[in-house]
Amino acid sequence: MDFVDWRKIPKGQRTRVQRQLEDEKERKNSAIVFHGIADYYIQKAQNAGEFDNLPGAGKPFRNGFLENSGVDDITTNIIKKFGGEPLEVSLQKEIQRKQEQIDKHLAYLQHRLRYTQRQRRPRFRSRIRAYQREVHAFEHEYRKRLADINSRILSLNIAAPESMNMRPLPVEQLLQEYRERFYVFDEK
Repeated sequence: MDFVDWRKIPKGQRTRVQRQLEDEKERKNSAIVFHGIADYYIQKAQNAGEFDNLPGAGKPFRNGFLENSGVDDITTNIIKKFGGEPLEVSLQKEIQRKQEQIDKHLAYLQHRLRYTQRQRRPRFRSRIRAYQREVHAFEHEYRKRLADINSRILSLNIAAPESMNMRPLPVEQLLQEYRERFYVFDEK
């Protein structure tokens, strides 16, 4: 109902017809915005029956059709570009990223420890105390981060096939190693 001759419509029905036209236009515009213009025109052509008589309609692709066409490579690249990778892969990357963050902070603490150990004179006691405060404060954060990684590893083990499974981190053992490594200035 694209064109309406308003002269032929009685005055009482004009508002109803106008409302119908506005609703139809709104549906078209919302369909275009939501699905995209290409999807809109494909749907319009399907409704008009333009795809009904295509050769090979309803038949599967012949063997090797998609392998040689490059469609797989294109779709894979598009999916990667927009972050649509499988859950298992994204979980693995997230676990690895979080472990790298922890390792980076531990390397920073190790650097601070070496620097503080070189400065053993009594006037540098404030630096030693600042280091101790930082190490003690990070222990709680370290435990939380390890627990977070373990929960993600558990999610990965549930979602992924067995070949991708990972062992949970031994939190208590890692905390004990952390204390032995960084609590060097604490009195025992």
